[in-house]
Amino acid sequence: MSTAVASGGFLRPRVANKMHKGVTSEDQIAFFRQLCTLFRAGTPLLEALNISAMQSESIRLQTTIQTIAGKVSAGSALWESLGDYPKIFKVEWVEVVKSGEDCGELGSVLESLVKQIDAASQLKAQIVGAMMYPLIIMVVAAAAVTVMLIVVVPTFASMFDAFGKELPGITQAVLNMSDFLQAKIWHLIGGITLVTIAFKRWIETPGGKRIWHGTHVSLPLIGDVVVQAQMQKFANNLALLLRAGMPLHDAILSLRGIFQSNVIYQGALNGVASRVGSGGALADALDETAVFTPFVVKMVRVGEESGTLIEVLDQIDQFYARRVASVVGKVTGMLETVAILGMGIAVAVILCAIYLPLFSMASGV
Repeated sequence: MSTAVASGGFLRPRVANKMHKGVTSEDQIAFFRQLCTLFRAGTPLLEALNISAMQSESIRLQTTIQTIAGKVSAGSALWESLGDYPKIFKVEWVEVVKSGEDCGELGSVLESLVKQIDAASQLKAQIVGAMMYPLIIMVVAAAAVTVMLIVVVPTFASMFDAFGKELPGITQAVLNMSDFLQAKIWHLIGGITLVTIAFKRWIETPGGKRIWHGTHVSLPLIGDVVVQAQMQKFANNLALLLRAGMPLHDAILSLRGIFQSNVIYQGALNGVASRVGSGGALADALDETAVFTPFVVKMVRVGEESGTLIEVLDQIDQFYARRVASVVGKVTGMLETVAILGMGIAVAVILCAIYLPLFSMASGV
């Protein structure tokens, strides 16, 4: 009787995966964590891939892993197969897996990679969560002001026309803005859409990308967040590659692929790789680029001189992870204040524009 209840009807154990089409960060972390656990337990790589595919809740990722398993079965390296899907597996992950396969420490490298992905995911979630509230406030504020100008203000326009007197300057300005939005709202939406598309295409060009990324690192506040995030990314990935047994020069060459999202630092790492390849010190090479903070340069120099570079990089990683979260908190606090203040001023101006003529009419009566 109890077996029948447990296996059917309403009281069924939730043992089946809840499938979905996309690939989330949770799906990626789950895949690497399962693959790491199976491989370190002695499961052959091909079998571990097949089991991980069956356990995935993402239909797309499940199909991708099965294809990767087929390529590995045909003789391809795991990192090569993962690299065929850059939209699912990031360049830095592929480079780390490559280092693990090259040095024969894939199990331990996968374990370190899981920790790195998990920490990066938590930091990203923290940043997104902090930015979400002020962005919502800004969107709501813009929508509220637009609705007032398009819907509310026109209802008073005919009343003001019947008033037959000269309107206050602020009222006339608000009415002009309302008329403009009513007549040109779709033109504005179309124009903004075209400008956005053109801008996205421009920043995909080499010149546009360099200017855009250069703007990122030079703006007040935002530049602080970007630079410190790049410092954390540099320390985190370099420590992971060195811990996997990759030589310093090869690790820096791998970092160039990891920094594809920022051509400023990717170009700087070209110079770092050249200097280190010719026998120079890493700290001196970083200092010459002028895009790494003095703190990173000094800490790396200490690590090189004491032979504890990996441990020092771990400390840099933790330091900048905390700094990024702190700076993001300050930026979001300022954005929230600006959004609320801007919304309050806009609403106050519109209300004043409406009520001033009404007060004038009341006093005339």
